[in-house]
Amino acid sequence: MILRTMDHPNVVKLFEAYQDKKRYYIITEMITGGELFDQITKRPYFSERDAAHIMKQVFSAIAYCHANNIVHRDLKPENLLLEGEGSNALIKVIDFGTSQVFDPKKKMK
Repeated sequence: MILRTMDHPNVVKLFEAYQDKKRYYIITEMITGGELFDQITKRPYFSERDAAHIMKQVFSAIAYCHANNIVHRDLKPENLLLEGEGSNALIKVIDFGTSQVFDPKKKMK
């Protein structure tokens, strides 16, 4: 599981994963601020400063992934959560279900 190896302030932290005959269970850090998508639709506008603050965190997380040869492959506002309430809440990238380790000798599909 790729997420187990990751340690970055803007990537959701995975603590444990379990499986029984019917289900998978994952235990992650608690993130209570909701989806970035919901914030986008709630606010009447985003200032350039707000957008820059958000994008800096997203780009930092993706740069970390790419530095570790990990490709997320499903970035979208629904997979970006806010750690808590307020304009200074950290962004957390989630849903690494389709992510892959990049091998420069192989094509990705």
